[in-house]
Amino acid sequence: MTGLDEHIAALRVSDADRNGTLRRLHNAVALGLIDIEEFEERSAQVSSARLQPELDVLVGDLPGPGAIVTSAADRVELRGVLGSLKRHGEWTVPTRLALVRRMGSVDLDLTKAKFAGPIVVIELDLRVGGLDLRLPEGASASIDDVEVIVGSAHDHRKDAPAEGRPHVILTGKVVCGGVDIRGPRKSWLHRNG
Repeated sequence: MTGLDEHIAALRVSDADRNGTLRRLHNAVALGLIDIEEFEERSAQVSSARLQPELDVLVGDLPGPGAIVTSAADRVELRGVLGSLKRHGEWTVPTRLALVRRMGSVDLDLTKAKFAGPIVVIELDLRVGGLDLRLPEGASASIDDVEVIVGSAHDHRKDAPAEGRPHVILTGKVVCGGVDIRGPRKSWLHRNG
């Protein structure tokens, strides 16, 4: 049995394995277990990892997948059935935002929002409806942890993330709907000038 264990531990890793490791590193930043500098160091090693033990070493001292936790005071839950939910303008985005919707869309514009922390986790539980998310210039986002059943998740932005800007981690499930991430709206003058 020891030979079999060694064989399994020495298996080559796939892109899905690397993405899972990156999600755990994102979670560790959200929990305050590692800082951005350590996250960047470990993330760089993820892409060059070829064997499972190389990935295991990068997350061996961190909680398992799905272990994102924050204090209850930092979590806001927005629930609803039918219709749409919209948040625009200046508002404070908590470190953890849960969106629970049935037969309705969610339109979040974070371009003028204040962020409670450098990382925001948005938990999705959407049925027959989707999320349209607008992020400020230079913000980054991860949709790797979103499960979409009958629909799609797409980040439409082309600009590279900027250092010191907010990072949004989307997680959870969307059934019969989609997730669309866009940057700030461009003014008519900006588009034509």
